Parts: sequence; structure tokens; C-alpha cells
Amino acid sequence: MNKETVSFRESIRRTFIRYSLVPVVAAAVVVLVIIGFSWTYSMAYLNQKDNKQTAEELTRIVNIYYQMVDDVEESYVNNGFNVSKDETFKHIYARCSEFGEIGNLIFLSPDREVLFSSKNTVPFFLTAKQYSDWGIWYAIKENKGSTQTVLTEKSLCIGRGVYDGDNLKCAIVYIVPGDVISSMAGVKERFLAITDKNGWIYASNTKKLEDSYGKILDVYNKESGYIKQNNGLFYLCKSVTNKGLTIYTVDDMSHNIRIIMLLIGVIVFVFMGIVLITYRSTDKNSEKYTQDIKKIETAFEAVSNGDFNVSLNTDSSKEFKIIGSDFNEMLNGLKDQIEKNKELATNAAFSQLKQLESQLNPHFLFNTLDNIRFMAKIDAAKADKMIVSLSGILRYTIKDMRQEVPLFEDLDALQYYLNILQIRFNKRFKYEINVGDDIKDCLIPKLLLQPILENAIKYGFEGREKLSVKIRGYQMADKLVFVCEDDGAGIDEERLSEIRRSLEKEENESNHYGLFNIHRRIKLMYKGDFGLSIDSKINEGCTVRIVLPKKLT
Repeated sequence: MNKETVSFRESIRRTFIRYSLVPVVAAAVVVLVIIGFSWTYSMAYLNQKDNKQTAEELTRIVNIYYQMVDDVEESYVNNGFNVSKDETFKHIYARCSEFGEIGNLIFLSPDREVLFSSKNTVPFFLTAKQYSDWGIWYAIKENKGSTQTVLTEKSLCIGRGVYDGDNLKCAIVYIVPGDVISSMAGVKERFLAITDKNGWIYASNTKKLEDSYGKILDVYNKESGYIKQNNGLFYLCKSVTNKGLTIYTVDDMSHNIRIIMLLIGVIVFVFMGIVLITYRSTDKNSEKYTQDIKKIETAFEAVSNGDFNVSLNTDSSKEFKIIGSDFNEMLNGLKDQIEKNKELATNAAFSQLKQLESQLNPHFLFNTLDNIRFMAKIDAAKADKMIVSLSGILRYTIKDMRQEVPLFEDLDALQYYLNILQIRFNKRFKYEINVGDDIKDCLIPKLLLQPILENAIKYGFEGREKLSVKIRGYQMADKLVFVCEDDGAGIDEERLSEIRRSLEKEENESNHYGLFNIHRRIKLMYKGDFGLSIDSKINEGCTVRIVLPKKLT
């Protein structure tokens, strides 16, 4: 089904809207996308940065505690596996003084007896029998000669076994003060949790990341990235330190999305008001700028209905004055030709030929005007070039009433038409003209080539984005052959058969006036096996072939 053609006034109005509102809307959308992307990216970047800083600081603190455990172990061994309280406290304060609160350093025998404690109390999980193969005790026994970090009963323990050969002499366990690590989570602007390698939470600034058992929620126990939970969007950054601790930092992106949606809503509301105002203002402006187009439309409609007494007066611009003047001159010439045709009524064939010629000029003028109307007022330079080309076509048409012209004149006129097509379709339309120099002085029927090209454009673009047309002209014995090929939509078999049947008749009974008129003019002007033929396949294009006698000027 063909798309309905709107009026030029409506086209101008839509153009005003398209080129005034669409770029602004597009720019606003782009800005919103950039803002949204930048905002989201910055949140993710800051999250990753915060997570990295937390991990580095946490690693630094744990390393200090590790060094302190190494110091007291060395002192213990150097004293013959005896605890020196003075040296032990010295090492504790030397390493941990920057943290304000001193944790609890405990020496335990293999039987869980307390050999030394820097505080008066000792956690039960260090001395109770049921914990002998669990928690920090399990880590010490399984990792001989290395310091381990274990979260046991909400206490962060740093422990190391001291061995004499294969014999465990004692276990050194340091209970990290809770405030040292918890303070790192409390000052963050986003959700933060610090867990051991099994997911048990040691420190956190929110309850939203943990389950009822005190472990990190399974939804967050993934790689870093975006996570959907409870109809919300979150960004997770996760890092694991070399001390067995994991840092989770989470941003709630839903808040950002709501703000962006609010901005979009405000912008849409503002633009709806702009669209309403623009719609009303463009209606008046389009009426003003298309007054002369309406006059041209009315004049051509009158001519198409047989009224040759109309006059076209356009004065809104220099270009439209040229069109009006050329139209009036063309119409006067057309009326003169009609009068001459009446005088030749005694010759039926000649009369029929002139009738076809008089129908041809309005035909291609209507098509040319239809092409130019969509570019007017959009691009002044291109519109000017199109009008100059149209003026050239009109002058060529009304220059004289010769039946035959040299081929080069018809090619020059054809170039004006191609200029209009090139501006209208831009890269969508390509053409190639290959006509031998040895035939350019030969005589051909006036306006022979343009209607063929019009036909290719009219039907070739159906359902197609692009179209290429090639026109070739060459001599074959004492004949001239012109071939117009396109790669357009093509013609189905039923329609092609209808066209071919119409070409065989003396009166046209189809809608293909252009091809019929060309073929009929050739038949009336030349006696012999001359005329037009057409071949086509659906979706493969169309080929029109014209054969003429060779006549020199």
C-alpha cells in the first residue's frame, strides 16, 4: 500500500518541527544518557576506590598485628620457651600503640592452659575443650609455622603455633580490638561488610547485607558487578586480602535511577509544552511560507483539468518569480502548440502525435515540481540549485516546438533533472550515463530520455532504500539503441504483461502513460521496427530498451 502524500504546507510544518524540536530532544536525551552513565560510572568507580582503600588499610593493620605476633614469638623462643611479661608488653605497645586500644595477647599451652594474658579475661573458645579442634585451634594445627586469621565467636583472632621441632610448645593468639576494625566500616558512605573466608561478618555498617545467622547474604557472595535484589539495583565491589579477610562495599543504585527518571519526567513535561507551542506557531509560519506553492498547485491543477487561461503570479522570492514567469511562458507555448495541432487535424497520425507531445510536457513538470516541493525552505542553497535546474527544464521544454533535437541537447536537459534527483535522494540515488560521442549529434525525439528516468524513479524506489540507474546509448548498424537499467523493485509478471499489451495498442488502457507515450510517439514519427520494449523481474530491477533510426542533423 503506497504511503499517502501530504501537502507541501504540512511538509514544511513537519520540517519546522523536525529540525527545531528533534535536535533539541535528541541532545537532551544524549545529555541524560551521559549524565546517567557518568553518574553510574562514578558511583562504581568510587565504590571500587573505597573498597581498595579499605582493603589496603585492613591489610596494613593486620600486617602490624602479624609483626607483633612474630616479635613476641621470637622473644618467647629466645627466652627458652618462657614468657617474659616485660618484653611481651613492650612488643605489644610498640606495635599497637597507634590504635589507642590494646587487644588481648594470650599464650596457651597445647592443653589450652593460659600461660600469659595481657588482659584479665580469656575468651572461653580458647580454653574450652569443645573448641580444641575448631576455630583458631584448628587453623594453628593445620598451618604449622604460619600466622592465621580466624573469626571465632565474633572475635577476630590472629594466631600462630610455636613449635620445637614437631612438638607444639604453645599457641600465641591475639584478639583484635573490635573498635579498630569496626571504625573502618562506620565512616563509609555506602554499605560495607568485612568477613572471613567463610562469609561470617566481623564488622559492618548495616544489617542489610547479613542473614539471620550473621553471614553475608548469598546474593552478595558473587563477583563484583551489578546485582538485582528486591526490585532494586545494587553495585557490589568485592576484594579478598591475603590475610583471609573479604571486604564487601555495596551501593544502592535504585536511588540514582529514581533521580534520573524524575529528571526525564521533568524534561518530557517541558518538551510537551514546547511541542504544543511549536505546533501552533509552525502552522502559521508554514501557511505564510507556502502561499506561492499553493498558487503553483492551483495553477497546475487547472491546467490538468484543461483550463489553459490561468496565469501564475508568484512574488514571495526571486526563485518563485522565475517559476511563475517560466510557467506562464510554457503555458503560452503550449496553447500555441495546441492551436497548431488543430490546424493539422486532417492528418490523423500527425494530430495524434502532437496530442501525445502536449500531454508529455505537463506530465514531467508535475513530477519535477513534486520532487522540488520537498526540498524548498529546508536548504536554501540546494533549493536554489533545484529551482535553477527546474527553470532549465522549463526553458528547454518551451524553447521551440521541434519534434526532433540533437541527442546532446536532450542529455543537457536530462542533467538538470538529475541535479534535482541527486539533491532530493542524495546518497540513496546513483546514476551512470554512458553515451557514445559518435551519436551525440544524431536526432532523437525531444524529451525522450527524461520520461524513462522518471519511470525508473517512480517504480524503482518502491520498498527500496537505494536505487542505481544506468543509461546507455550506442549505434548498432543504422539504428540508435538506448537502454535504461535500474536495480529497483522490478515488476511482477502480471503487471509486466499488462504493460506489454498496452504498448501494442493505439490507445492507452493502462496507468503507464510515460512508457506508452514514448512508444506511441516513436511509432507515429518513424516507420519501421522501432519503439520501446521492457523487461523486468520482481526485486531485480527493470530494463527499458528504445530503438530509433539513425538520423544526422
